[in-house]
Amino acid sequence: MSGARSGITAVARSLAEGFTRSVALVALTASAPVAWGAAGLFLARLFDSVPAAVACVFPLVVLHLVLLARPVCAATRHVVTRWTGVDLPAAYQPLVPVTRMATGYWWNGYDYQPYRWISVCHRWLFRRTLDPAAWRDMLWVLVGPVTVGAVSATPLALITAGTLGLATPELLPPAPEPLVVTAASAAVGAGVALLPVAWRVAGPVARHLLGPPAVALLGARIATLVQGRADLTRAQESELHRIERNLHDGAQARLVAIGLSLGAAERLVDTDPARTKVLLRQARETSLAALRELRELVHGIVPPVLLERGLVDAVRALAVDAPIRTAVRSTLDHRLETPVESALYFATAELVTNAVKHSGGSAIEITVDRTRTGVALTVSDDGRGGADRRAGSGLAGIGSRLSAFGGTLHVDSPVGGPTRATVEVPCGSS
Repeated sequence: MSGARSGITAVARSLAEGFTRSVALVALTASAPVAWGAAGLFLARLFDSVPAAVACVFPLVVLHLVLLARPVCAATRHVVTRWTGVDLPAAYQPLVPVTRMATGYWWNGYDYQPYRWISVCHRWLFRRTLDPAAWRDMLWVLVGPVTVGAVSATPLALITAGTLGLATPELLPPAPEPLVVTAASAAVGAGVALLPVAWRVAGPVARHLLGPPAVALLGARIATLVQGRADLTRAQESELHRIERNLHDGAQARLVAIGLSLGAAERLVDTDPARTKVLLRQARETSLAALRELRELVHGIVPPVLLERGLVDAVRALAVDAPIRTAVRSTLDHRLETPVESALYFATAELVTNAVKHSGGSAIEITVDRTRTGVALTVSDDGRGGADRRAGSGLAGIGSRLSAFGGTLHVDSPVGGPTRATVEVPCGSS
């Protein structure tokens, strides 16, 4: 019974969501052509001439596109991003500040003007007429009504027509009553069936017209790869310095101490056997300490369990050593490429360390899942939340290192918790 009730609730929620989103899309896309049509009818009656009305409406259409295309498209981007989860950056050209030059003229990124207010006005006008993204906004205002608006309005029109047919059949052309009822019921049923899906056409159309063009996406991708390579180079350099420092201050110093102890023991072996035994014991203890430090250093570079058994078992070993309760769940059944496994392992280690130090939680859950394009690894804790990668924390460093592999880091950490950090890396299995 509860299952049926929950199913009915889900269907009702889907229909209500489809209705509100269809109405919103119709309002966003139809406002411009409705205003143009109303102005055209008014002017046609005023001048009693269709050509004169068209000649007067055309400047109004151009003015409307220049003034309102950007805010309308901004609202459309907002709702489509909120509904579909797909980010739609506008990719407008950067705003150049109005600057006074040595000649006394003002530069706005487009032209020079003798007065600042003229330069500001020109910049505003040129941004809305010369920017390629502005032209794409205007194209959306023109194309949106016959694509997204028409599809979104279809279920609303069917439901309205079917309801009117059932409520006032006398307004319809003469026809047998059963046929009228059947046609009206079919229209209402088709409209209800289309409500949850009709609005979804806004996603691909908006991505094509309102999203950044392919050239901008390619440029952003190149910039990301260049930045990722630079971050990886800096990380490798820092790692080499760390290894060199640990070897110099740790194992190397202990090996020197072993050599000195053995040299002293060699000189005292005939004259002071007791002192020689002490020196040899110290040399043995120092050698064990040096071996332990070398093992820790090697483990910090690439853990042996990661090389021998793969990412999942390495993460499980990491969970066993965690000071708070840590559970691991995985659907990954293949080995990944070694560099990818290493990057995911150390990202997990740092996320677990952050959760232990800063979250104040009592439990951590790690999930490793195969996705359609790669692998996703999530570290969740039940702590206080409030983690922000923009605050200069280690999260920013994790994201920078993952970008070299085309990976991303998403952090969801509302104040009060819980915190959920997801690492996604595109890759294949080995």
